[in-house]
Amino acid sequence: METMSFLDCHNHTAEWSDGRQSIEQVMEKARLEGVRVGLSDHAGLGEYLNSNDRLLAYADFLSQYPVARGLEMDLGRGFQVSPQARPRFDYMIGSVHGLEVAGARFSFAPLIQFTKGEKPDYDPRKLLPDMDLLFRAHLDLLAREYGSQKFDILGHCTMLPPLALAPLGQPEEAFPEWWEDELVALLLKHGVAMEISNRWKTPYGRLMEKGVKAGLTFSLGSDGHDPAKTCVLDYPKEMIRKFNLPENRLFDIARKLEAA
Repeated sequence: METMSFLDCHNHTAEWSDGRQSIEQVMEKARLEGVRVGLSDHAGLGEYLNSNDRLLAYADFLSQYPVARGLEMDLGRGFQVSPQARPRFDYMIGSVHGLEVAGARFSFAPLIQFTKGEKPDYDPRKLLPDMDLLFRAHLDLLAREYGSQKFDILGHCTMLPPLALAPLGQPEEAFPEWWEDELVALLLKHGVAMEISNRWKTPYGRLMEKGVKAGLTFSLGSDGHDPAKTCVLDYPKEMIRKFNLPENRLFDIARKLEAA
């Protein structure tokens, strides 16, 4: 594994979204960690990158640097990327940061606060007693988005409110196997890679095993917002070792371009 050349596809800057670091800081951290780096600032309604004109400006900015050019589109609040803008990017991550469930917006912001210890009493069942409704809404959203435009990567797939209900160190207890099976099948059908996220420690073992057995491709992402966590890929490397993933099962823009 030490001979693999890892690409961290998922990083954010202060210039273009909610990062707390400059692009120069990202590049320096990548050098120190010995990985190649991709930038993928947030795009979608409510984000700064909320139009194709702004995407083109972002692409122009990134083209000045030796980085892979990506986007992280907010699924459910995104927009159609134009034929002019899409070729300017090497890949597009689609991530879910909130869901419309039973006619109401279900924000994931409280989950993020919970993971930081800022909202210890958070219980999503108080807002939605039937978590299966949320899991179904998640899969339906992915199916709609994948049917409308091409995404390369699904970001942090278990960053969902039920994660707050999992016993410590046992995330699989919060996620039903029917959801895992349908998720893997959906990604396989649309040729979307599953991100192995260092920040969210996902996918957990059972879901990772299903993805490996099904033949999924996996991308690596630190989801770095600040220099301390940017380009740190300890959990992805652990999963690569544990499941003996060959290099050709890892998403890489070089292989993507060869296959085009």
